[in-house]
Amino acid sequence: MSRRIGADGDLPGVDIKKLRNKKLTSTEFMQVWFHYDKDRSGFLEYTEFSQFMKDLFLKKNSSDITAEQVEKYTAEVIHIMDTYDENRDGRFEMNELAKALKIEDNYLNKIINKKSIKDKHVQSILVHYNANVNKTIEGAELCAVVGDIARYFKLQFKLSTIERGITFVKELIGQDYLNHDSIRLTLQKDNLQQLKTAMEGE
Repeated sequence: MSRRIGADGDLPGVDIKKLRNKKLTSTEFMQVWFHYDKDRSGFLEYTEFSQFMKDLFLKKNSSDITAEQVEKYTAEVIHIMDTYDENRDGRFEMNELAKALKIEDNYLNKIINKKSIKDKHVQSILVHYNANVNKTIEGAELCAVVGDIARYFKLQFKLSTIERGITFVKELIGQDYLNHDSIRLTLQKDNLQQLKTAMEGE
């Protein structure tokens, strides 16, 4: 993954406190996921999810935290785990966290369904998924694009699915990032079907 995902402990481009009151873009969701999935296991263990909730609800300065805030935070952790941990294994898979957080509608749905993908559509993808406003999509951004393609095909939304998809995309385009030309190549109908098959693990 790209260093921008948060290898230094920061979460660039995402204000954790604001996540309580807004829908996340797919890129923001992936940035959050990789920031807290410290061991890259594909799951948020209880301690990792608890840290996310702590960052979401509590102030950074521990001396400013009141007993009421701690009680609210603890109750919210328990409530979300009980509600969205569907298989009751005490940890979150990517699809479970996606249901717990507010995530935007799949941006690629309206583009993939078009009869032909034009330059303006490719440019809109670059703008939408690009967290650092350059002309390439990489790291968490690339995970977001491939994740949305998985969602488009109604595949399992989990890290192993996305990793298989990224491996296929990188082999297809011959590089570790998407740009204007490689987005167009990836979204060709035949290539999308091959990508779907790769993500299914067949």
